[in-house]
Amino acid sequence: MDQIAQIFAAQFAHWKITLPEEALSSRSRGRIRKAGWHITYVFGEDAKGPYLDYYARHRMTNDRHVRIYANGDLDHLPAEEDLRLCSQDPEEDSKLEAEYIARNRKIAEMLRRKGLH
Repeated sequence: MDQIAQIFAAQFAHWKITLPEEALSSRSRGRIRKAGWHITYVFGEDAKGPYLDYYARHRMTNDRHVRIYANGDLDHLPAEEDLRLCSQDPEEDSKLEAEYIARNRKIAEMLRRKGLH
C-alpha cells in the first residue's frame, strides 16, 4: 500500500492531497474534496495484484480515471469526456452528439458499478 500512497500523493502533490491513513489501512472506499478536486476511490485486487482505482474531477481540467497497482504500475482508464466534437452539418452534428452521449453514459455506468460515480 505504501507504493500506492506515494504515487497518489505525487500525482496531487501540488495541491497537498494524500490518501487518508485509515483508508489505506482498511482499504475502504472514500472521497476527498480539497483544492477544487473531487476524488472518489476504491481498492480492489485482480490478477496483477492489489490496486487503488480513483476518479478525479476538477473544473479546470479533464477528468482522470486511474488504477495504481501496489507494484507501482499505472493504468489510465476511460474517463467521461468534457467536450464533444461539433459540426456545421446538422446531420453530422447529431451523430457526433449521440456518440458523445453514448460514450459518457457507458463510462458513467461503469463508474457506478465500481462505486466511483
